[in-house]
Amino acid sequence: MTAALNIAGVTPQRMVAPANRAELESIVRDLYAAGKAFAFVGGATELELGNPPRALDTVVRTTALDRMLDYSPEDQTITVEAGMRIAALDEVLAQCDQMLPIDVGDRRDATVGGAIATNAFGARRHRYGSIRDLIVGIEIVRPDGVSAHGGGKVVKNVAGFDLPKLMVGSLGTLGCIASATFRLFPKPAATAAALLRSAPDGVLYAACMGDRSLEPVAVAYYRALEGIVLTFAGPAASVEHQLAHAAALAAAHGSAVEPLDDAARERCAAIESAVRTSGEWRWTTRSNVARARTPAAPLVPMALEAGYPTFGVMLASADDDAPIDALLAARGATVFRAMPQRARGRVDAWGEPPPSFPLMRALKTNFDPKGLCNPGRFVGGL
Repeated sequence: MTAALNIAGVTPQRMVAPANRAELESIVRDLYAAGKAFAFVGGATELELGNPPRALDTVVRTTALDRMLDYSPEDQTITVEAGMRIAALDEVLAQCDQMLPIDVGDRRDATVGGAIATNAFGARRHRYGSIRDLIVGIEIVRPDGVSAHGGGKVVKNVAGFDLPKLMVGSLGTLGCIASATFRLFPKPAATAAALLRSAPDGVLYAACMGDRSLEPVAVAYYRALEGIVLTFAGPAASVEHQLAHAAALAAAHGSAVEPLDDAARERCAAIESAVRTSGEWRWTTRSNVARARTPAAPLVPMALEAGYPTFGVMLASADDDAPIDALLAARGATVFRAMPQRARGRVDAWGEPPPSFPLMRALKTNFDPKGLCNPGRFVGGL
């Protein structure tokens, strides 16, 4: 049937939705044998990411593959099919007071496989690391329809080729993620946040980040709040102690921190969701932001911005074309996660390929010799 969705502005001729793993393998095998270009889609929350595919005959929708395959609360690991929604996974883990700290723009629609393929991350990466740190095993369907797996179902697994980490951020160009195993964390008993007003010299921010008594689970900058939000989580007594210690540090520097109530924290979450999901232009800029400094002045005016200073990432979105010219003139390490159709073909979503590009190209050739799997959407036309 004709699909109603499109990928980076390209509409496929048809969309198919396998009901199980065997159907997925059969569909991919037939497409590859017929020489037809195809792509994989989960919750369809990141379809604007990347460049337009060179060709696209079929979209393979994986949302029916949404089973929980194995859950071991005592070992803090879970294995699920890639089509499971993040919100559904949250509900399963909440029953045992556990969590998988992956941050996405839309937990209701985003899928596990999509989060892996796009290397989704957010403020909690400060404490828990990226998906590469959380994933311990994976099963994929290669572009030729053959299944493969890597890693295992335990956290301490170092044997063999690290296929799980390779698939993180691969954007569906090396095959279809069928299932994944993750390490889990206890759900914190209490969570609280405080706003640290930005200062030009960043002295207070440096003091907070350098004090080992403070262990925030998230550090996020919001342009709309003109400050940095420190989020603490854990036992209630520990959270209260860290909030009080942050206030004492601020007072020692002639400043203050502002505790955030639930409404303010919801506003922060809304800002992060908006910067990821709204605006004709959406982009991510990486920089070598030192841990002892606050984020630099906004690069583009009239943009909605949020950022993570401890690992040097800024997210922004805008509806106006005017500021984009300034951004392109000093592009640096900027990836456009979405752009209007009028810009497709004129603006490369990824910019210059990284120094590792020859290795990336060799991997693509080995996994997909015919170049049929999401062709042209990734860095350098992979």
